[in-house]
Amino acid sequence: MAEQIQKEDEIDLNQLFSLLWRGKWFIVFTVALFAVCGFLYTQNATRYYSATTTIQVGIDQGNVVSIDELYVLEARTKEHYNTQIEMLKSRNMLERVVKQLDLTASKLHAAPNPPILEYIPQLEPWLVKPIANAGNLDLAIQLQSMIQINQVSNSQLISIVVKAKSAELAANIANTLADVYMDFHNDSRQAVNDNAADWLIAELEKLKGKLNTAEAELQSFMENNNLVDLAGVLSLKAKDVEGFSAQLLAAQKQIDQIKVQYNTIQKLEDTNLLLSSSAIKTNSLVENTQNSIAQLQRKLADISLVYGPKHPKHIAVIEEIKTTENILDQQVKALVNGVEQKYRAAIENFAQIKLNLDTAKAQYQQLRKSQSLYRQLQREVEANQELYDTFLKRLQETKATKSMQKAFARILDYAIAKNTPVSPKSALILVLSVLLGGMISVMGIFVVEFKRKGLLNADEAASYTGLDVLTELPKIKCRKEATHHIEHDQLSQNPYYIEAMRTLRTRLKLSFEDQKIIAVTSAMPGEGKSSTSLHLAKAFSELEKVLVVDADLHKPSMASKLGLLKTRPGLVELMSGQFKLASCLHRQKSLGYDVICAGAHCENPTKVLLSPDFSKLLRALAKHYDRVIVETAPVNLVSDAQAIVKAVDGIVYVAKAEKTPRGLIKSGIDILSQVNANCLGMVLNQVNYKLTRYQYRQYINVPKPVVPVSDKVISLKPRYNQQELAELKQKQKELLAQYEQLEFGKKRAGLLAKKRDGKSTKYSPRYK
Repeated sequence: MAEQIQKEDEIDLNQLFSLLWRGKWFIVFTVALFAVCGFLYTQNATRYYSATTTIQVGIDQGNVVSIDELYVLEARTKEHYNTQIEMLKSRNMLERVVKQLDLTASKLHAAPNPPILEYIPQLEPWLVKPIANAGNLDLAIQLQSMIQINQVSNSQLISIVVKAKSAELAANIANTLADVYMDFHNDSRQAVNDNAADWLIAELEKLKGKLNTAEAELQSFMENNNLVDLAGVLSLKAKDVEGFSAQLLAAQKQIDQIKVQYNTIQKLEDTNLLLSSSAIKTNSLVENTQNSIAQLQRKLADISLVYGPKHPKHIAVIEEIKTTENILDQQVKALVNGVEQKYRAAIENFAQIKLNLDTAKAQYQQLRKSQSLYRQLQREVEANQELYDTFLKRLQETKATKSMQKAFARILDYAIAKNTPVSPKSALILVLSVLLGGMISVMGIFVVEFKRKGLLNADEAASYTGLDVLTELPKIKCRKEATHHIEHDQLSQNPYYIEAMRTLRTRLKLSFEDQKIIAVTSAMPGEGKSSTSLHLAKAFSELEKVLVVDADLHKPSMASKLGLLKTRPGLVELMSGQFKLASCLHRQKSLGYDVICAGAHCENPTKVLLSPDFSKLLRALAKHYDRVIVETAPVNLVSDAQAIVKAVDGIVYVAKAEKTPRGLIKSGIDILSQVNANCLGMVLNQVNYKLTRYQYRQYINVPKPVVPVSDKVISLKPRYNQQELAELKQKQKELLAQYEQLEFGKKRAGLLAKKRDGKSTKYSPRYK
């Protein structure tokens, strides 16, 4: 059992190849149809041409001057290249291309008509779409779908690929887009230089004003305090306080120093001024925060070159700068608090010794205060002067580099118009069409085969049912005729069907000689058991004396096939005793066999067939006939076939190929096996096998004689010419003269003379 299941699960490659071979013409037709469709598509599809322009972005060059902090020069990050790609695909760039090339919708979408319109102009509304007018913005949006921009991997190159319906148009669009991109960057850099120069000039004006103010304050301070040599004055005043203890002097100095810082902090609220002054000493944390603010400001300047003030990146950088400045304010505030705490401590310390040294302290403190203010004013003047010099230098650098254009990018290769279309790819489409046609046809054959419920041929029927297939009756296309008489139907006149029926007769006669009573049944009605019974009887009648009995009492059809009246007495009347055998027997010389039809309608056919009289009747008839063929009802519908199992010697099972479901065929055979029926074999009806027919026709057909046509006979060249023919006749006369000189020749010459005179017709001369 396991081996049988394993065999059923195995795939028979021969069967699959046979299935594909049977459907080879369907496969060929489908593949040819798809190939033709693919060819027509490639010939009539709109052709697109491609052009590629290559741009190098981020060129390394030495800087003439150090002006790079004012704008971005080199950026090689992935985000940078993505930004350049998006800029190239932007509507702004493409609108400039449209304007520069003066593109219109008709120019952009112009294409030749498909060749098929020359033969079928009615397809024009479906194949040729009307071109609607469009503005520059719409054309730019349409160009976005025609352009593909990519970065060449592991390089600084960007490729601009344009697909258009014209090779020249594709090349022009690619080259123009590259030129527009270069002009855009040049204009942007010029604008940056102009803005930087204007800003530097404005800042220089402000710095100059601050420098003048600081110098005026320093001069006024020195005049008001009559300070000529502050260092000398301090030296004189120091001698007055030499007597005081070192502790008082140190405390006084500490208070004066911290007080200067404290006063400076109180006067300067701006964080930047506090950091630039000497009031507070910065640490590494403050310096790092200042560096971060400077970097963010440069980053903001860079982003302003690309994005507007409302762009998310611009806003994000501004917010980051504000956050960092808040952090710096907090750090400076912490330093200020530290200075204040030191100042309070010094005041408390100074209060302890103030009572003894009030006069000296006041004088010394006044001098120190004056010195502090002097130094503060002097530092402010120096800072303003240094800042002014720096900005002036940068302004001069900007003016010097204003006329110089730095190569941010360059066009490496311009696009060239190529007349070879990139789509449609004819070879690929044809190959895919052929493959798709082959796949669909093979899948269709497999689907039809899997949906097929019937048996296909003798090998499949024998392996599935376990019965020997006695013969395969070919499928004959019968025309509908007015009469259905068995002698005039298409099967009786078809040589293939007759030969297949003779094969069935031979198998039954050689293998089952002793089985004289043979029943013919089927699984379902319409399988052809009536036709098989009558034609088998016709085949047996060529060798034996045959009787056919119609035992299908439910739905008899043999009388109509023989052209007899349905009221003619038959098996029912014979079994009931109403008529004798002679009255129920139909004998016709042209048929060659006798027939007993079903007769009148029977209420209980199974009772009649199970009766001992029916078995006795068949045995009695078998003594007078060499072969008795009994047609019975379908085994799956009624029990008539089971009822006659004991009355017959064997049963022939008829099934229609490819139509009758396998389950019904198998269930019918199982029913017969349950009642121990002797199944002689199976007849597979309406089998479609064209190769066997062709071989049979080639074998039995006698070739027709070739009849020469007179008007096509070719005249041959004469064997002898006139001179040779005259010489031949002269030679014949000489030979005849020599022959007549002989005795026999004389006698024959006399006879010939008589014939010429009309006296004898027995002999004729050998030569004329």
